[in-house]
Amino acid sequence: MYQKYSIGKMASLLGISAEAIRYYESKGIIRPLRDPETGYRYYSTWDLHMLLRARHYQRYGFSLEQVSELFRSRELGFIQDRLRDQEAAVEHEIIFQMNMLKRIRQSQAMIQDARESVGVFKLAQRPGIYRINTQQNYTLFRDKAQLGLVAEWAEKEPFVYSCAVFYEDRIRAGDSHFDFGMGLNEEYAEFLQVKQGSGVQYYPPCPCVHTCVPSRSGQYLTLDSLRPGFDWLRRNGLDLAGDVVTQVVCMTKPGEEYFNWHIVWYPVAPG
Repeated sequence: MYQKYSIGKMASLLGISAEAIRYYESKGIIRPLRDPETGYRYYSTWDLHMLLRARHYQRYGFSLEQVSELFRSRELGFIQDRLRDQEAAVEHEIIFQMNMLKRIRQSQAMIQDARESVGVFKLAQRPGIYRINTQQNYTLFRDKAQLGLVAEWAEKEPFVYSCAVFYEDRIRAGDSHFDFGMGLNEEYAEFLQVKQGSGVQYYPPCPCVHTCVPSRSGQYLTLDSLRPGFDWLRRNGLDLAGDVVTQVVCMTKPGEEYFNWHIVWYPVAPG
């Protein structure tokens, strides 16, 4: 004869509510016994261990519907296959969270860099950057393929960032037009399955002059915003050797205006 437990006792043993027990029951995880004399429902030690096993699978990330499916199977191979699938899902999530942790730490470091780099110029190695265009100057592109790429990259947050490019040939021609869009550091490209082509530009690592240029909605980022950097290059005998790429490291809106801080990379020839 199995020992019988009331719903309250079962809930107390497992540290969950009676409502949770009823929910497990509604999913077919357990089936209580019913006392023919009193009509009360009781649970057996089998139910206790089935609930423990159900929570065991839930900790692995299975939904209750999936747990119920596992319990209905008599095939160990089926259960093993589902566990193998879940192993891959958990492994992917661990990799994602490790990259997320790295990204959070990078964001802190970039903000510190921005604080220290306003009006300060130094030689530094730019990371490899993948980027897409969303707009010319401040006018959004309307091409469907380009807008589809924007939606695809938006799903890659928080690894992407707002990013502008001022093309070297236009700079030399005195043309103030630039493209704005989204950027992604090369170290995340394989993880996020990003590669050059089909609207995706790639800027390999290179030596640059590095600074931070603040902007706001009342004073946009423009070619004129970059003039102090070009002046610094000339004073130090350096010449621009590629497109100028910027990275927005922080955005705020404490009042009516938007504020941005751009890390700016001016490529120079290797020394």
